[in-house]
Amino acid sequence: VVFVAFGSLLFASVLTYFMKNKFLLLGGSIVATFCMIIADSAPIILDDCIQPLEAVLRSNYWLTIHVLTITISYAAFFLAMALGDIGLFYYLKNEKKHAAEIKTLAQSVYRAIQIGICFLAPGIILGGIWADYSWGRFWGWDPKETWALIALLGYIAVLHGRLVGWIRDFGMIASGVATFALVIMAWYGVNFVLGAGLHSYGFGAGGVEYVAAFVVLHILLIIYAAMVRHERGKAVKKA
Repeated sequence: VVFVAFGSLLFASVLTYFMKNKFLLLGGSIVATFCMIIADSAPIILDDCIQPLEAVLRSNYWLTIHVLTITISYAAFFLAMALGDIGLFYYLKNEKKHAAEIKTLAQSVYRAIQIGICFLAPGIILGGIWADYSWGRFWGWDPKETWALIALLGYIAVLHGRLVGWIRDFGMIASGVATFALVIMAWYGVNFVLGAGLHSYGFGAGGVEYVAAFVVLHILLIIYAAMVRHERGKAVKKA
């Protein structure tokens, strides 16, 4: 979680340098602050027992390369979600008045997702190499592997939809928020909800109600913003 806070600020700083977007550092700061609060409160909410790694997985080399590569991708996706939240509030405030800000935020979400994929895809491959080294097979449809792949495919679908014009600015902003639910399932859900598979070193308990509320509130925000846009569109047509 601490590494995600670092990654979000790192990517926000890099993208700000190239895109000159004032919202990027705001989004990165929000993510970093939120993550540090989670890290500070985790021992209270979550199970504070840390079990030792299985002997076959005791490799600092692979643990560092694979886990941190995956985690840094989550930082980019979390940044995309924060930027999406800002974009949704602009839609609720006044879509026409803030058209320029919305367009900039949509492009920033797109770039953040691109960065996330560039880390998640190699991270999954590196995990397969480690799995082959440790368990004797590259891929076994373990829940952690499967949900990491689902998250990757979900974000790739969003990028392809944007590329061919199926997903426009609102869709891009909403997708940046909604698809983070896939990351939450891969990052938290498999270990703290399903509790199944070979990644048993990360299993735990606690915090389900908070995570569920976080996801549901964001989905409701997307639905509400879509409804507001629809009603405003109908009012404009009538006028």
